[in-house]
Amino acid sequence: MACTTKCSPKLKIEEEIAITEAHLPGSNLESKFDELKYEIVHKIDKELIDSKNARNYISQKYDELCSKIQYLTELDATVTGFRSDMKAIEKQIYDLSARVDDIEKRTICKECPSLTSSMF
Repeated sequence: MACTTKCSPKLKIEEEIAITEAHLPGSNLESKFDELKYEIVHKIDKELIDSKNARNYISQKYDELCSKIQYLTELDATVTGFRSDMKAIEKQIYDLSARVDDIEKRTICKECPSLTSSMF
């Protein structure tokens, strides 16, 4: 990356020192490779930990979703049962209402004097 005018002078000096040390033969070059190796391994470990955490989070959310689906499935079965019961009760009420109407008609007919008897 190129350093723009916003870079601090200290950062630019550190980059120059790092470049100079990298070109020196001997232990400095080996130490730079060791540092580079450490940084690469450290980043890989961090990415591995992040991916494990993401996998755990996704698994947890998946389990929660499965629980909610199971609950909603049971709730749907309960509501379907209630609807079926309500339809059966509605039919029974309709039948009872029809029977009561029939009984009331018979009772009214028995209590009303007939037209033929009132004529005599």
